[in-house]
Amino acid sequence: MFDILSDELNHMDERSQSRRKSIGKAVSLDDPISSLALGDFSVLSQDEKLSNIIKILQDEHLACVILENNDKISGIFSERDILNKIVGFRLDLKKESVLKYMTANPETLHMKDSIAFALNKMTAGGFRHVPIVDNKQKTVAVVCITDIINHLGEYYFNEIFNLPPKPTHRQDEAEGA
Repeated sequence: MFDILSDELNHMDERSQSRRKSIGKAVSLDDPISSLALGDFSVLSQDEKLSNIIKILQDEHLACVILENNDKISGIFSERDILNKIVGFRLDLKKESVLKYMTANPETLHMKDSIAFALNKMTAGGFRHVPIVDNKQKTVAVVCITDIINHLGEYYFNEIFNLPPKPTHRQDEAEGA
């Protein structure tokens, strides 16, 4: 039994070591968005049917898709839109266009914008995904709140991992035997 536990602990340690980056430079919220490891994204027409959009989200394991009209970003459609606007309304997903259910004219950022600026925009706007566009307003990436958390977590792994379960919990008595 101890061998299994030991093997599992070794495996976990190897995985965390392989993901952890060396802290060659300081990590800061002033770093540009380009310093983040951003995930995959898809750009589709705003005229797509809901069934196609949902299939793409499932097949590609995406949290959102960017929607365009005439090669310009016109909206974003996310998991939250599915939960709030689709589920429970008995819609015919093969007939309904995503246009009626997307979040139109989403806020955008540029790769040179700071992580702090992205966090501020997400917090103030109440959203978790922001399209990143180039100077021609063409979508080049999508930043997600988890991208930022993962970025900071990679550099501060030990500090985060070793936090007590409830950091604000004050313990008055000793626990255990």
